[in-house]
Amino acid sequence: MQNINRITALVLFCLVAINALGQNDSYQLLDGIVAVVGDEIILNSELDERMLQEEMQGKQLKESDKCLILEDVLFEKLLLHHAKVDSLEVTDAEVMDEVDRRLAYYINMLGSIEAFETQYGKTVTQWKDDFGKPIREQLLAQKMQQQINQQVRATPAEVIEFFEATSKDSLPLIPEEISYSEIVIQPQILESQKQALRDKLDSVRTLVASGKLSMTLAATRYSEDPGSKYKGGCYTDIRRGQFVPQFEAAVFDTPIGGYSPVFETDFGFHFLKVTDRRGEQYSACHILMKPTIDENELIRNGSTIDSLYNDLKVGKITFDDAVLKYSTRKSSANQKGQVVNERDGGIKFGVDELDPNIYFLLDPLAEGGFSAPIQLVDDDGNGYYTILKLDARHEAHRANPKDDYALFQSQVENEMRAKVMDNWVKKNVVQTYIRLDPKFDGCEFNMSWD
Repeated sequence: MQNINRITALVLFCLVAINALGQNDSYQLLDGIVAVVGDEIILNSELDERMLQEEMQGKQLKESDKCLILEDVLFEKLLLHHAKVDSLEVTDAEVMDEVDRRLAYYINMLGSIEAFETQYGKTVTQWKDDFGKPIREQLLAQKMQQQINQQVRATPAEVIEFFEATSKDSLPLIPEEISYSEIVIQPQILESQKQALRDKLDSVRTLVASGKLSMTLAATRYSEDPGSKYKGGCYTDIRRGQFVPQFEAAVFDTPIGGYSPVFETDFGFHFLKVTDRRGEQYSACHILMKPTIDENELIRNGSTIDSLYNDLKVGKITFDDAVLKYSTRKSSANQKGQVVNERDGGIKFGVDELDPNIYFLLDPLAEGGFSAPIQLVDDDGNGYYTILKLDARHEAHRANPKDDYALFQSQVENEMRAKVMDNWVKKNVVQTYIRLDPKFDGCEFNMSWD
């Protein structure tokens, strides 16, 4: 009953605020509630912030575009409201990953941290603190949307029906595509490097546990976890199951106020201090250090792949066996070296989709041929060696279900999702309290929001 009273009070407050704005045209709105969706509110500043983000991506916006942005936010708030009703959750780790991803994008686009802080008028730390909540809400809304769409699947009969109903002149011309496989040899972290890092972190742990160094200063100075580095290494009120098993095992094996031994996860080496634990919920602070790759290991990899290439040329080893024995990139090694296109999950790549380095290695090859070894750099800036094999060339052709089933399936499922989402919105708009500031009465929305 208390929750119902609080929601009722919020709605009444919003109604009074919105009506007051509508009745006093001389009032200058610096910030305020412009819409209510269930128990979610939309502030004028939120719309302004969304417009700024669009402009930072190079879009030229007019004041009238605020209506389109408002509808996007209304849709998001409707999803968010029902995500909470359905008790959906996102983890702190998911939120931090998305915050860091967006921050890196904006800094790269603007050229420097200083330019980013000038554009936003706040420090990076302030921006991350301010945007944690809205990004969490956006991720929750996305999770609700995924739940609504998860049952959408197009059958082969529906795909064929869609193809037959499409004018032959409307079928897209598919450019040349290729399929290829790879052997990748990446530098591995040596046991001696791991032990040296473990010893270093253990010495930091000793200083912190003995009171000679504060956890806050140790995190700032040593931790490589961007999500907690400037927060004393701390995460609060984490529900069990949100972090990796090794981390949570250390949390529940360590007394409150105590320090865990140094332990390893896929992220690197940690130690942690448990600050609170209640049932399946906990708070803890940690220091993370990541091992670095020995440059000499890359040199050794070069020698290995040169020798392997010679063995491949004389038939001493097959490409499939070489993948099984040497390749370190699990995503392709588990597929006999075959590379999967993340765009659609298929094995075909348009020549315009390929990294130029990859394309120029594959282009001169005959089907079944393989390239000489080459050193490339991954997304994290780490060098690696690779040998590529051209599996097949697919000539340019008019799209058809036999050769391009995934393309037609995707188009059919996109239409199905749009219909499912349209029906969901219509149903839930009627069942959800929604109120807009009268100043948006002139907006032409795609959906009816009243």
